[in-house]
Amino acid sequence: MNVFSTVKLGLTGLTTKALVEKGRNCVDMLTGNPAYTLPANTLTDLTAACNKLEQANEEVLFYGGIVNHQVKRAATTVLADLLRELGGFVQAQSNGDEAKILSAGFEVRRKGSPVDKLGTPQNLRPMLTNFQRQVDLRWNRVENAVNYQVFANSVDPAQEEKWELVAFTSRTAYTVEALESAKFYWFRVQALGRKGLMSPMSQTVKALAA
Repeated sequence: MNVFSTVKLGLTGLTTKALVEKGRNCVDMLTGNPAYTLPANTLTDLTAACNKLEQANEEVLFYGGIVNHQVKRAATTVLADLLRELGGFVQAQSNGDEAKILSAGFEVRRKGSPVDKLGTPQNLRPMLTNFQRQVDLRWNRVENAVNYQVFANSVDPAQEEKWELVAFTSRTAYTVEALESAKFYWFRVQALGRKGLMSPMSQTVKALAA
């Protein structure tokens, strides 16, 4: 019987130096790795984020200063977010194969009790944006979720057939683009787990496209 393994991001408690090392290790192990087909620029963006944080570390070390510390915090957030997104791709494309996960530079979680259900995504909310034809969405992380599906409805939330899948993401945030300006839309989110596990739909939120 094959055992389904889950990616362990391993970001908690890492120093910024260790975070850079983890990012570079993932780039090295995924370059030319036949087990994965990643979106264009994934490894390029990850390398750039590692370079940015490494430089920010040096600026803080040698010069200090409030601005340099702010730049370091921002660079840390960007790199951590990219690694979380990469972990989602690795989980999806590895199909839970432990060897494949390890070959991407990630660890695997300890085996625990089988997960047979996912919680409903909570606190789905639209955020203010200055960009036209967009709506920024945020929601809380669902334990044991691997990815999330974002749905939009431009007609009537009560009409189930009018809901459309607009995004598939490993993050708990997404910017829906190419909307009609000054028009109201409804959104909802569903969490996805291993072996096809799906959560109930989140609550529906209404937002006006900028």
